[in-house]
Amino acid sequence: MRAFFRNVSPRRAVVDFWQVFTAPSDYRRVGLLMAAAVTGTLFTAMAMEGGTALPRPPEIIYFPSFVENRSDAEILAENKVASAKARAEAAEEEARQERVRQMYKAVGDATGVETKRAYEEGKAEREAYRKKVEAARKEVLDKHMVDNPVFDAEMKKAQNGAQ
Repeated sequence: MRAFFRNVSPRRAVVDFWQVFTAPSDYRRVGLLMAAAVTGTLFTAMAMEGGTALPRPPEIIYFPSFVENRSDAEILAENKVASAKARAEAAEEEARQERVRQMYKAVGDATGVETKRAYEEGKAEREAYRKKVEAARKEVLDKHMVDNPVFDAEMKKAQNGAQ
C-alpha cells in the first residue's frame, strides 16, 4: 500500500513533470502547447455549461380576454375572431406545404420519377389524419360540454345570423 501512495503523491507528480519538461527534446514546446490547448478546451467547455444557478421561474402570462362582466355574445364573438384567425393561419400553412409538394412533384416529373401515385397517397393520408383529429376533438367536446340553454340559444341565433 505504501508503494501505491508513493506513486500517486503530488510531490512525485511534480518531480516527474519537471524531469520530463527539462529533458532535451525537439517536441517539448509543441507538446506543452498541445497539452495546454486540450486542457484549456476542456475547462472552457465546462465553464460554458454553466449550471451554477437555479433555473428561472416560469413567466406568467395573463390573458386580457378573461375580463369580468362579458356577455356570452361577446365571448362568442371573440371566439369567432380567434377561430377565423387560426383557420386562416392553418390555410396559409397548408398552401405553403402544397407549394412545396408541387415543387417536389415538378422535380420528380423532370427527372422521370412517377409522382402522381405518391401525391395521391399523401393527400389521402392527410385527409384521413384530418378526419381523425376532428373526430377526436368532437369526442372531447361532447364528453366535457355542459348544457347551457342560454349559450346554446345565442349560438343558434348567431349561426342563423351568419347564414
